[in-house]
Amino acid sequence: MKSLGSRAAKARLSMLIVLIASFCLISGSIGQEAFKLGVVNTQKVLEGYEKAKAAIGTLQVYGGRLEESLNALEDEIRSLRDKKAKTQLFVEEAQTADLEAEILRKQQEYQRKAQESQQGLLNKEKELMEPIYKEIRDRIIEVGEADDYDIILEKGLVVLYVDEKHDLTQRLIGSLNENTE
Repeated sequence: MKSLGSRAAKARLSMLIVLIASFCLISGSIGQEAFKLGVVNTQKVLEGYEKAKAAIGTLQVYGGRLEESLNALEDEIRSLRDKKAKTQLFVEEAQTADLEAEILRKQQEYQRKAQESQQGLLNKEKELMEPIYKEIRDRIIEVGEADDYDIILEKGLVVLYVDEKHDLTQRLIGSLNENTE
């Protein structure tokens, strides 16, 4: 999770970029050259990019396996609790101490596995998604340089309205998927 301070700084930076872009658009030109602005919805690019879809599918399978493992351990804990509850009715509390210790051990194992699973999932996500994020970022830069864009903004983050002629999202999706085939 990003910290609140990080999000606030990003919001201030985004607002500054929007103000600069607005000033440039209002002034009509910079040094007698037209200002060229583009926007990209990177979330839609991720959703439309086949390589990203495959990576997300792999992450979901991986996460599902981890969840199944944790659910099995949860079932064991529940079963031990039920057994302890039934046993307590007929025997002394001292005799159920072993069951209580086993339940505690299983709960600790569950917490450890849950933390390891979360970290493993984060590591897997980084391994699979970082190259895709870099590829998308690089492609945005390529398009910006090739078509002489002065600025390309994240549509979902800083742009409230934009004419669709400035939206490069579908073009990027097509370009990325074209190179995947």
